[in-house]
Amino acid sequence: MNRPILIFALSISFISPLLSQQINIPRIDQMPDMPQPYEMRNWENISTSYDSLIFDLSSSGTHLPLTTVITSTTNYPEHPTFGIQSYVGTNSPPGMEAINIIPAVIGATLNGIDKSNQFNHNWALYCEEYFNRRPSENVYLNGPNASSGHDWWYETMPNVFFYQLNYLYPNTGDFNHQFTTIADRWLEAVKAMGGSNAPWQKPYMNYRAFSLSEMTPLETGVKQPEAAGALAWLLFNAYSETGLDKYRIGAEWCLEFLSDWTENPSYEIQLPYGVYMAARMNAILGTDYDIQKMLYWCFDVGDLRGWGSIVGTWGGQDVSGLRGEAREDFPDYAFIMNGFEHVGALVPMIRYDDRFANAIGKWVLNIANASRLYYSGFLPDEMQDNEDWTSVYDPESVVSYEALREQGA
Repeated sequence: MNRPILIFALSISFISPLLSQQINIPRIDQMPDMPQPYEMRNWENISTSYDSLIFDLSSSGTHLPLTTVITSTTNYPEHPTFGIQSYVGTNSPPGMEAINIIPAVIGATLNGIDKSNQFNHNWALYCEEYFNRRPSENVYLNGPNASSGHDWWYETMPNVFFYQLNYLYPNTGDFNHQFTTIADRWLEAVKAMGGSNAPWQKPYMNYRAFSLSEMTPLETGVKQPEAAGALAWLLFNAYSETGLDKYRIGAEWCLEFLSDWTENPSYEIQLPYGVYMAARMNAILGTDYDIQKMLYWCFDVGDLRGWGSIVGTWGGQDVSGLRGEAREDFPDYAFIMNGFEHVGALVPMIRYDDRFANAIGKWVLNIANASRLYYSGFLPDEMQDNEDWTSVYDPESVVSYEALREQGA
């Protein structure tokens, strides 16, 4: 089962005379002004129906229910937690991944569903089990008993999602303590990577991951310098909430590293959060981070993994705007989470830098249209690997596939 992501019902209207001088994004210029065929789904309805299906604990049938309430907990034994299968029929039930679970609660809440009191469960409170309550960690990680230092995006993004959850459900459980503890832990890490105020010095963050227990980086494997974007997002939000300058300074260190970087750092989904925060800080603080360069990075195909925005058609279907592997020498491979997370970060960026409004609007039109192809109802059976299950248990096509391939594997 594909991981549920923040799904936004977007209605974007641009009135050119009110905008700053527009800046084109070359990769988006290659996308159609009107994709064909044009079949826009009602994403708000899809998200609501998804919630109804996923959180139905009374459902029965193959691989159902998809959500499991778990009473044996580690970090907060005073209440249960829950897991959602990361994939339908997963080999490791009950699917306890924070990057799947927390966004499911957030997405439903954005569509008006109170997840603090649904089906006699406080799903928002239950999420706090993914805060690894050990002095050596003390941050959200992808599992309740995980450790940092292995893969940066699995270790930063659960905290980003928690901050979003905390905004929607303030003063829940131990959230207040977790909020500042997370900021302090990652600020400590940024300092360990070289961030300094006297003399002023930006950190070096071109690592695969960073171990909070050892305060040392992982330097082997594909590097993720884009993690500076996620950490800047966390730290500036901590500053906005607390007013403590130490968090603002930490965010500035991270974005100085990212803005000064000379190669496309795109790896997964941390970069657009950095671009959003760079635009916000430019508007609020008067900083001068290079938004244009970083936006180009978000859409161009980078060298680290061949990651970028897909342009073109597959089998006569416009797929422009989807996110994933888009290398010229290899069939494209798009991932739904990458697309939805980029939309969630870059659309609100326009509030702070409207020079890119037309370009982002065109891209969102394309990706919102093409994303229907992740769902069974928009693919012939022979192009799916789970059509038997979806035809019986997901007739509304609200559970997506994780990925699409240009060609069969």
